[in-house]
Amino acid sequence: MTTRKVTNLSSFLLFVLGTLLTMTSHEHAVAAPDTTMGLPSTISAGTQVEKLATLPTEPYTVSGRPFTEGTTRAPNGDVYFVEQNSNKIMKWSVADKALSVFMHPAGYANGMAFDAQGNLIACADERNELWSISLTETETIPYPQPLNPAVGQKPTEENITVPAHIVLMDGHYNGKFLGGPNDLWIRPDGGIYFTDPFYTRSWWTPGRGQEQELKTVYFLSPDHRTLTRVLPDFLSTRGIAGTPNGIIGTPDGKTLFVADINGNETWSFDVAPDGALSNKTLVCAFGSDGMTLDDQGNLYMSAGANPPGVTVVNVKSGQQVGFIPVPEQPSNMCFAGKDRQTLYITARTGFYAIPTNVKGANLVK
Repeated sequence: MTTRKVTNLSSFLLFVLGTLLTMTSHEHAVAAPDTTMGLPSTISAGTQVEKLATLPTEPYTVSGRPFTEGTTRAPNGDVYFVEQNSNKIMKWSVADKALSVFMHPAGYANGMAFDAQGNLIACADERNELWSISLTETETIPYPQPLNPAVGQKPTEENITVPAHIVLMDGHYNGKFLGGPNDLWIRPDGGIYFTDPFYTRSWWTPGRGQEQELKTVYFLSPDHRTLTRVLPDFLSTRGIAGTPNGIIGTPDGKTLFVADINGNETWSFDVAPDGALSNKTLVCAFGSDGMTLDDQGNLYMSAGANPPGVTVVNVKSGQQVGFIPVPEQPSNMCFAGKDRQTLYITARTGFYAIPTNVKGANLVK
């Protein structure tokens, strides 16, 4: 603590108040991920991540390499995630330890989550929609032609059979295109929060620009009829316009966590029944692409790039409590398996897992 001379009572009181505020702020916010920190106590000492699969490079992807994202747990414990660059939703069977293609094409899905009815809700990035995808029903449709002819398979007259889906939200707000729904969280009553940054996509129509003036968070009402912008601004502590990305909420539906990947901060909000957010509170001083929550109040975040790994932060103290090394830079993660005690991680070209001593705070049991 810095020592300075106090000349009078007023100065002394100001000094004490300032010191307490500074200590509270420092104790609550982690300055940056500590990638040298060992495993959190939620994982047994010496445990390492296991690589379950390497996704293949498809010849039609512009980037030339896979990008895994959007992990989520199905009601039976299986894991669904996307390989976004090849426009696929993948399924990992926990019982069979086998990876398969669940849906292709898949609207260039990104963040996903299961609702209480067992439908897979996805941020369909191709047209900025939200989809509800059935795990049991299929539909036969003409092969969708890509918006950008340079991306995807060549046009074909053939029909294809894919999992049936319905569009929950058409990709517009106040008559303008959204920036691109990126990640989502479904609260207990079925209302959907999603982040809406803006990242130019190779599969979009060439020349498309940002139409919304804000990169922020939206709420789709439980009946899927009303879309509301729930953050009129999303500013960092330095007053910089943020870019919301990762998002997760508590099982009781009362608290929402949103990562600002541009401002390098993560925030918590109180959730009101009508979807409104209040009491914006800094959790930690770094953001992340994706994140999940365990039942002990720890956030697992795709923060920490050198070396790459998953950073674990206790949301009550704001302190980092561990770091999980991963061979590739993680993008997202979820707890899955029948007991919800395995952390599954998407990381660039790979799909990984590590057993834990805690359960994920999943809404879908």
